[in-house]
Amino acid sequence: MIRDVGMLCLGVFLFQGVFSQDRIRGTITDESNNDPLIGASIVIQGSSKGTVTDFDGSYELKIDSFPVGIIVSYVGYDDKQFTIDQPNDDLNITLSAGTGITLAVTEVRAQRISDKQKAAPLTVESMDILAIKETPSDNFYDGLGSLKGVDLTAASLGFKVVNTRGFNSTSPVRSLQIIDGVDNQSPGLNFSLGNFLGSSELDVIKVDLIVGASSAFYGPNAFNGVISMETKNPFLQRGLAVSAKAGERNLIETAMRWGDAITNKAGRDWMAYKFNLSYLRADDWVADNYDPIDGSRVSASNPGRYDAVNIYGDEYTPATDYSTFDPWSYPGLGNWYRTGYKEEDLVDYDTRNLKANVALHFRLNPSQKENSPEIIVGSNYANGTTVYQGDNRFSLKNIQFYQHKVELRKKDKYFLRAYATHEDAGDSYDPYFTALSLLDSAKLIRPWSQDYERYWRANIAPGSMKWVILSYKSRWGQMALCNLILIAMPLINGFNHINLN
Repeated sequence: MIRDVGMLCLGVFLFQGVFSQDRIRGTITDESNNDPLIGASIVIQGSSKGTVTDFDGSYELKIDSFPVGIIVSYVGYDDKQFTIDQPNDDLNITLSAGTGITLAVTEVRAQRISDKQKAAPLTVESMDILAIKETPSDNFYDGLGSLKGVDLTAASLGFKVVNTRGFNSTSPVRSLQIIDGVDNQSPGLNFSLGNFLGSSELDVIKVDLIVGASSAFYGPNAFNGVISMETKNPFLQRGLAVSAKAGERNLIETAMRWGDAITNKAGRDWMAYKFNLSYLRADDWVADNYDPIDGSRVSASNPGRYDAVNIYGDEYTPATDYSTFDPWSYPGLGNWYRTGYKEEDLVDYDTRNLKANVALHFRLNPSQKENSPEIIVGSNYANGTTVYQGDNRFSLKNIQFYQHKVELRKKDKYFLRAYATHEDAGDSYDPYFTALSLLDSAKLIRPWSQDYERYWRANIAPGSMKWVILSYKSRWGQMALCNLILIAMPLINGFNHINLN
């Protein structure tokens, strides 16, 4: 019997040991008005174990062993620390409101132009990375035409002309295009060839277009505005990116970008690199407008042809203009034009564009991360064929473009930059002067004009005498010539009777 009582007591003891734990519980309130503090924190000092108060300010925290230190905190109130020696089911705590801290006004600035520039009459339109991705065309550069105050002219698939307000030109010689601060103009052309020599779409993070004259801030080449492209930093934008596009006119555009960083022994990024490669090919638009040019001296029905829009070498010259001569000297001859050559027979419309870029970024103080001074060594290459519209049409064939850069910079602080640009025109030529050279190689204009005149007088003029009156300008001369023809025609046709009634 005694043994059974002992076993029962032992069982009760074990039951209490298993199902009871040491704890503290109570409420946390405001010291000034006793309002419960909802969500106040109670944490065991030196650990992450703790709890928070519920809607009426009450809490319960299980403790493994005593004594234990706890920290009580609440936003806007002073923290309190306690050392608890034993379990307590009625540990009520009050917190006093802390002393407020007034922070200075913090201004976050991220802009391309300074306050001084903002005070000037400059308008900046921007395309961010999302707008670049959503551009519904073969190239993000076409998206510039959707910006306010911007007019985009497509001279060809490979060459786009950006005009800003107040300007309208097919040759952007007064526009400045910069990529990461480097002037992107072609040395031979003396202006930027659109994005034909620019950056890959995958590597552009933002495009700012400063509308209107900006020479005061960017130099004399910015008379017609500034296009500023910013590319991705390989320290921040890493990994592989690939894109492919296809469209009409056998258009295929592919691009690839790879960027990554290398860490030092301390685990900090100290060097980063990126590589870009893109390729575009398409069948360009064919210039086949064979109507007379604006202001043509003759119509399309002129027997001696006319100056057509997209035919070169058929232009007007005084050597082939007999319209002011007496009609009986060269009857019906008037103006005549050489046959010339069609542009589609002279120009290579197979547009191609290959672009490559490689850049190395070195942080001089890796522990400062983005604030560290950087040395950047980069090189760009572009090659291709396209059609350029200036004062004349130009066939840029197998043109090559190289640009190399070395730069020391600290973001938003300073930069020291050196760069060089090289260009190889390849097999480029002017179709207009090419047509003139081909015609001159066949026969110079004066002997060709003389041969044409002799042929006309021998073979065409006899049958055109009766139409001379249509080209004779004097009213009295027309009447006299009419009477002469009335008298002469019966004799020519064998009539014996002349009736002058």
